[in-house]
Amino acid sequence: MHLKLPKEIDPLRLAQNGLKLNGELSIKDMPRLSESLVNDEGSILVDLAFDMDEVNTPYMQGKIVAEVSMICERCMSPMKVPLSITCLLAMILSERKIASLAEEYDPWLLENNDPVSLNAVIEDELILALPLVPRHTEACLPSEVWFAGEDESAVKGDDKPESPFAVLSSLKDK
Repeated sequence: MHLKLPKEIDPLRLAQNGLKLNGELSIKDMPRLSESLVNDEGSILVDLAFDMDEVNTPYMQGKIVAEVSMICERCMSPMKVPLSITCLLAMILSERKIASLAEEYDPWLLENNDPVSLNAVIEDELILALPLVPRHTEACLPSEVWFAGEDESAVKGDDKPESPFAVLSSLKDK
């Protein structure tokens, strides 16, 4: 069962209480993500757990699942891109603490104790997970596009390709 997620959260308080959040968010509510997409249709499934580790570092562990529409860079047609993200973010209040974090954590810098927009955090994780060059896994272009003309070796009729240094040998003879 998916519940309605809060718009704003106090991540430190959630971690201190060891709370879990799960539910759905709409892609329509994420304008920065929507800029990279064909449309803003669909929803995002979110499952987050807030807690403290053995050295009292507050963290958020989560799984985010969505399917977004992007333009294939090969054929320039819309395509569905499935995203499944697992994140482990350590909440820190100062940049100086980044160096002392355990390796498994990504830092989440909290500027102050103000509530944080849950949509913005999820949106950041989704933007980071988008492929740099979206393209279909199958061949999406006709074979004519890949071969513009006849094969070069077939045109020459030779079994042995001409050396790129053949011109130099002719200069040597002069």
